[in-house]
Amino acid sequence: MIGLNLRILIVARPDLPEAVELARAMLKALPKEEVLLERQTAMKLGRRGIAIEAAKVEAIVTIGGDGTVLATHQRAPEIPILGVNMGGIGFLADVPPEKALEAVRKLSAGQLPIQERARLAAVVGGRRLPDALNEVVVRAASPGRTLAFNVLVDDEVAMSARGDGVIVSTPTGSTAYALAAGGPIVDPRLEAMVVVPICTSRPRASPLVVPMSSHVRVELPERNKDALAIVDGQFTSGIRAGSGLELKRSESPARFFAWADEFYRKVRERL
Repeated sequence: MIGLNLRILIVARPDLPEAVELARAMLKALPKEEVLLERQTAMKLGRRGIAIEAAKVEAIVTIGGDGTVLATHQRAPEIPILGVNMGGIGFLADVPPEKALEAVRKLSAGQLPIQERARLAAVVGGRRLPDALNEVVVRAASPGRTLAFNVLVDDEVAMSARGDGVIVSTPTGSTAYALAAGGPIVDPRLEAMVVVPICTSRPRASPLVVPMSSHVRVELPERNKDALAIVDGQFTSGIRAGSGLELKRSESPARFFAWADEFYRKVRERL
């Protein structure tokens, strides 16, 4: 847990009036704390704000959905987050709005434990990409084109196919794009990566679950056009034909304030 007198940054989805109003209520609920507002949130409330990257805080509260959490986490990956869910699926943003004020009061009182989630370290052409909390997607750079690819797990070819691409996911990301593409739901307590091919043919490939300790490489044959690596839907990098993407467990996990540790209830109710 984090101690008392912490600085908190509030990030609300600016196009949701109810999210902005909840941010206003949080300001009133935390009069003794040093609370900062992200710039777009502050603009909606007629106040001064600060860029997420520049905020020197011990906690971030997001108000929106899992997309708000992911976008905020990419800009401040070392700061633990408490996510308030404003109506989406909400596996990362798991505090319901009616419990939000109670949750931030407990947060400010140091009563919420911190949970760690594994992330993936991705390297393209010797360049380290931002770590992935959910997944890294490899797909053709031109929409509508298929992509030939090989997936190697610890230097052994585990998958060779042609299709729309491939997803390499953490357990956290197994309930997101990987699930929509036909992958399994993975309990976040498991130490595993999920490799999910997207719409493959000749041959049709099946999803794989591999140890988190594995080294995974997605290779692109020379005959391909260039491809893209997309991290958590937030960051995109090109991959040259004949090159590839290296993936392994990141040495730096993501951190979240735990509110309701009820993974299977969320699976039942939200999927």
